[in-house]
Amino acid sequence: MPTLLERKEEYQPLPEKALARLWQKRAARQREFRTSAGRRVRVLYPGRPGTAAGPDFRDALLEVEGLGLVQGDVELHLRQQDWYAHGHADDPNYNGVVLHAALETVPQVTNLQNGHRAPVISLASLLEEEEPAAETDSAAGPGTAASAGLWPLLERKGWGRPEDAQGMGVLLDAAGDARFRAKAAIFAALMREQSPAQTLYEALMEALGYRANRQPFLKLAQRAPWQSLAAEALALPPEERASAIEERLLEVSGLAPAEERRRRRPPGYGPALNADEWHTFRVRPANHPRHRIGGASRLLARCLAGPATGAEDPLATALAVKVDGGKPAALTAALAVKGDSAGQAFVGDARARDMAVNVVLPFCHARCGNTEESPAQALYEKFPRLQPNEITREMAEQLLAPEWGAVVTTARRQQGLIHLHRQLAG
Repeated sequence: MPTLLERKEEYQPLPEKALARLWQKRAARQREFRTSAGRRVRVLYPGRPGTAAGPDFRDALLEVEGLGLVQGDVELHLRQQDWYAHGHADDPNYNGVVLHAALETVPQVTNLQNGHRAPVISLASLLEEEEPAAETDSAAGPGTAASAGLWPLLERKGWGRPEDAQGMGVLLDAAGDARFRAKAAIFAALMREQSPAQTLYEALMEALGYRANRQPFLKLAQRAPWQSLAAEALALPPEERASAIEERLLEVSGLAPAEERRRRRPPGYGPALNADEWHTFRVRPANHPRHRIGGASRLLARCLAGPATGAEDPLATALAVKVDGGKPAALTAALAVKGDSAGQAFVGDARARDMAVNVVLPFCHARCGNTEESPAQALYEKFPRLQPNEITREMAEQLLAPEWGAVVTTARRQQGLIHLHRQLAG
């Protein structure tokens, strides 16, 4: 068999995208890899391809000698030194890397920005002909060959592999309900520490954050609390409330012009955020925090102007009315905010549906006392599919047999896929 040095000419032109395909297709078929320190590594799941700045694969599952099950990110390179050449050692986006894999390795450590080190393995064996599937693969059941390592892990958590599409649907419903109850329990715990209105307000604001801006939005909701914001808005005519809320939120966010940030705020507000806390580089206009703050302001003002204005908690009451109505479209419409003068929606229907399923329904279930049956639970069970995301697409590909057809038909079952993904991390 040719040595790695003899094959160097073969893999030098290999694009990293091709290497990523080899990792995704063959890594879980390898009996084991060895780190530069000699530890055995077995790939149970190669991870889902990264789609943003950061590692090549996310949430891979590995069995590492001496450590057991390890979950984290994997970075691939043609040459190990490319880790430093590409600046990963100084990039916090790579602090979740638990394995650095390269075709050409050298006796050198891979340092992370947080001071930790990632073990290194050679990928030379991936250049060999693909190993034939094990004899048991034909009877292994649903999913790709890579998923063979996922079902045993899920079975340890009590999620046994189903025999058919109907059984998979039942399993996903149960997993989706488990995620729903877990979210409701978190809301219940938060409401023991603060008002239901503030709890819902913080969750809606966080949901409006786009990836890296979720934390700044939550911090904004804490520094511009609902009680203060609503009191200011209710002192104004209804037609002025949305712009007043938007002005106040922009000021506290640190995203307003400097002269507006210097204005004296009434009591009840915290200090303004630093503008540097917001992620705005290469963010689409629809996802920019200023645009999302505009959507939040209009949504909040609408709830204050609705039939629940005189209620003790107009925000929660306005949305609970839609939940009690039992129609997904009505709740979606209550959360969506139509476009600005340029026609760009402040809160589109897809985002509104996400907020309904991930925030409003579990919140309302918790507010009802987490009873076994509630209007929120009933609406959750019939809510239609949401837009797929990285996790739901990847878990469906890994766990569902092609012959089962369409199994993930509801938001509840998508939530089930996410719950199973979270189980793998436990």
